[in-house]
Order: sequence, then C-alpha cells, then structure tokens
Amino acid sequence: MDFDSQLIESVEVRRERLSASFLFGLNPTERRWKDRTNFFVYGVILAALACAFCVGISFIVNIIGNWLAEREERDQQQQQRNAHVQPPPASQGVENRPAPASAVVSPADTTVLAALTAPTPLPPTPGRS
Repeated sequence: MDFDSQLIESVEVRRERLSASFLFGLNPTERRWKDRTNFFVYGVILAALACAFCVGISFIVNIIGNWLAEREERDQQQQQRNAHVQPPPASQGVENRPAPASAVVSPADTTVLAALTAPTPLPPTPGRS
C-alpha cells in the first residue's frame, strides 16, 4: 500500500511539473525574462500608437488653422474690395464728390463680354433630339 501511494503521489507531482513547465517554461528566470520582454514590446507598441495619435491630431489642427487663416485673408480682401466699390457716405456734399472717370471700352472687350454673357445652347438630350 505504501508503494502504491508513493507511486500515485510521484505521478501527480510529475503531472503538475509538466503542466507548469508547459504553461510557464522550464526555467523560472527565463519565464520572468519573457514576461518582461512582453511588457517592453507592449509598451513600445503603445508608445508608437500614442505618438501616431499626437502627430495625427497635430496634422489636423494645422490643416484647420491654415484653412481658417486663408478664409480670414479672403474675407479681408473681400472687405477691401467692397470698401473701394461702395460710394462715399451721404454726409458729403455733391460738390465734394470727385468726377467719375470715363470708361473706355475697346471693341475686343465688348466682344469678349458678349461671348461670356451669351446663353450657350444645351446639347440635345437622347430621345428628345
């Protein structure tokens, strides 16, 4: 009976050792090394993702900032154009107004303007020629 119980216990211990070595490796220091290496690799991957996220956010903010600056510049140019086109305020008298400059239009300009404003015929649609 004593031999049988010892044999059963030894088989049980061997199974535990085999399952532990299968799950965790044979050498406990090697197991620690693998765990630390895994943590390091995961940390590097996480740091790379964080850097990529920051670069992406910076890129988007830069694009939006450039767009807003261009829009503001266009608005300022439009306001300047409108300021030059608008007549002077009504508070000034008629005698203070400068005489309008005579506009000289060449025949070539008239032809180009007429060509631009003339309605263009639409192409025939299939089935309704």
